[in-house]
Amino acid sequence: MQRVAAIDHCFSAVERAYLKISFVGNFPGKKERRGERLTIYRLNFFLHFFGILRLALGTDCIYLHSVGNALAMLPFYFFRKMVTDMHGAVPEEFTLAGKRLAALRYAPVEWVAVRYSRAVVTVSRAMAEHLRDKYSLSRLPSFNVPIFDEVTVPRSSDDRVAAVPRVIYAGGAQVWQNVDLMLEAIGKAKTRCAYTILTGDVGTFRDKVAALGLAEITISSVPKDEVYGYYARADYGFVLRDDTLVNRVACPTKLVEYLSCGVIPIVIQPRIGDFAEYGYSYLTLERFVKGELPTPAELEEMRANNYKVIAAMKGSALTDMERLVAFCRGGELQVAHGA
Repeated sequence: MQRVAAIDHCFSAVERAYLKISFVGNFPGKKERRGERLTIYRLNFFLHFFGILRLALGTDCIYLHSVGNALAMLPFYFFRKMVTDMHGAVPEEFTLAGKRLAALRYAPVEWVAVRYSRAVVTVSRAMAEHLRDKYSLSRLPSFNVPIFDEVTVPRSSDDRVAAVPRVIYAGGAQVWQNVDLMLEAIGKAKTRCAYTILTGDVGTFRDKVAALGLAEITISSVPKDEVYGYYARADYGFVLRDDTLVNRVACPTKLVEYLSCGVIPIVIQPRIGDFAEYGYSYLTLERFVKGELPTPAELEEMRANNYKVIAAMKGSALTDMERLVAFCRGGELQVAHGA
C-alpha cells in the first residue's frame, strides 16, 4: 500500500476514481467520495459489470497498480489506454515461493499486461529489460519509478566514531531474507561488532540467537519513525539477497534506506535492482566474515558515493514520474526505456 499511496499522491491534482473489483464480494456495491478529486468504487465484477464498463469507457487512462489487479480488467487491455505497474516479477515470485498454481494463473495475465499496456511502470530498469527479453519485444514503453521516502538523517561526528563497528538488520525472518545465513556469519565474523536487529519477529530471532549461543545482539521492535535513528548510528546493514531474477529486478526498500542513511550494505552478491548499474558501494558477506572491513576514511568515501547514487536514482525517478503523470493525462509517450 505504501507504493499505491506514493503513486496516488503524484496524481493528487487529477480527478480520479479507484475501482476495487471482487469476483465474489462487494454485495452491494459502494461508492465513496474522498476529498475533492477522489472517488472509490467497490464493485462486484459480475453484478456491476456494466457499471465497470461505463467507468472504464469514460476515462482517459486506466492505471493498474499491479498484475494482481489486472485480472479483473483484462478485456479492457484490448481497447483502452492501460498503464500497468509491474513492481515485481509476479509469476517468478510465486514459483520461488512454491505456489505453482498462482504462478500459472498470473503468467497469462502478465503476458496480456505487458503486450497490450500502452506503457508499463517498473521499479528498476532491470525489470523493464527482463520483460522485454522475456516476451521478445523489440521495444517496451516504460517508466522507471521506484519509490523513495524523504529521509534526512544527519550523522554527527559522534555517530561516526565507535569502539566497535555497528551492524544493523531491519526486517522479518522470511526465508528469502537469509537470516540463518546472517546469524551464521555473525558467529563466524573475525571482527567484534555491536549488532542490532529491528524486527516484528522478535520471538523468532531471540530463539534463533539463543540456539546459536550468540552474544552482543540487541533485538527489538520499534515504530517505523524510530528506525532511522538506529540507521544514523549504524555503520553496516545486512541485505542478503540471493542472485535470482526476483532480486535482480527488485528495488528493496531496506537497501534504499541504508544508502540514504549512510549505512553500508553487506551483501551476498551485488546484483540487486539497478544499484550496481549506478555504482553503489557495498561490503560482501565474505569480506565481512574475514574481518576485511574498510578503514574509517574508506567508510566515509563509501557513504559519500552512496549518497550520490541515491540522489541520481531519485532524480531519474522524479523525471519519469512527471512524464508518467503527463502521459496518463493525455500527453504523448516521451520515455521508452529499452526501446
